[in-house]
Amino acid sequence: MGLSGDLAATREFFSPRAAGWEDRHPDDDVLFSWAVEQLGLCPGDVAVDAGCGSGRALAPLRAAVGPRGAVLGVDATPAMLAEAARLGRQPISACLLGDVGRLPVRDGSVAGILAAGLLPHLPDPVGALREMARAARNGARLGVFHPIGRRALAARHKARGARARDMNIDPRRIGPLLAQGGWTLERLDDADDHYLALAVRDG
Repeated sequence: MGLSGDLAATREFFSPRAAGWEDRHPDDDVLFSWAVEQLGLCPGDVAVDAGCGSGRALAPLRAAVGPRGAVLGVDATPAMLAEAARLGRQPISACLLGDVGRLPVRDGSVAGILAAGLLPHLPDPVGALREMARAARNGARLGVFHPIGRRALAARHKARGARARDMNIDPRRIGPLLAQGGWTLERLDDADDHYLALAVRDG
């Protein structure tokens, strides 16, 4: 699957950091599991981890949808997918190199999408949100999630020299941004230790 837009900067940022990524963020597992719970998935559902990185959410997604469900992880950085494979995530999901703006799923087939750490790294967030809406069935939920507070995230991006668009998750922007992409914001947790914008696909 080809990459749309200019994702070179994203790959440049994440590739040298992929190996040992989760070792540098050892306390994130609980928050990732909590974020997956907020999607309200059921056994047999189809779930997507958009921008899956090293695949931290894949195990809780698999637990939520069970053996009859399907879990797809998509990421644009080969080194991150290699780290997911090293950590043994591939047997519990399909992990594909690709662009979240071109998901390899049927229209209206997905029950829940987790977008963890994704929106600030997208050159076209509305286009990606529309693609996720295309893939989502009516009533599906999308979790725009970060296992770190919004202000701390912006400070981390600045310190690491990431060309991130942190305004994409600003509380004043996230609702209208989601609406442009075909989603309705249900709840916003703009906490000191995490960020979750939970949205629903209405039609």
